[in-house]
Amino acid sequence: MAVRLAEVTADPIDVSRLLGLVTRASCGAQSLFVGTVRDNDLGAVGEVVGLDYTCHPSANTRIGQIIAEEVAKLDPDAQCDVAAVHRIGRLAVGEAAFVVAVSSPHRKLAFELCEQVVDAVKAQLPIWKQQFEVDGRSSWSGLDSTPGGV
Repeated sequence: MAVRLAEVTADPIDVSRLLGLVTRASCGAQSLFVGTVRDNDLGAVGEVVGLDYTCHPSANTRIGQIIAEEVAKLDPDAQCDVAAVHRIGRLAVGEAAFVVAVSSPHRKLAFELCEQVVDAVKAQLPIWKQQFEVDGRSSWSGLDSTPGGV
């Protein structure tokens, strides 16, 4: 089995499509992470009304590398399928920003691999977030470091 999809896109994420890409008759477990834009944040003074994700030009290639590395570590027997998409551009509260779908013959590996992929992509993918608040304020996240070593 394999990484079925790994991309960074400005298009809305079709969660059902990702789940469909990893669903197999031989896999009894599907794990799904859907990260959405919320209306609050510890770094915000007021209500969050949207986000703008910006990425390094290498992000679309890098997301596939990150996921392949995690799959190689946790699934050396190639039992799982993975699909993941991260959005860029302006997103409103409630929109899906990052989705990971994993299928596996058993639930434990599906859960573990999904969590590891989420954590690794969030830590390493060269994407930065500008957060907008209801009063017009904005703030950036991740500018003090360069995810992914770019």
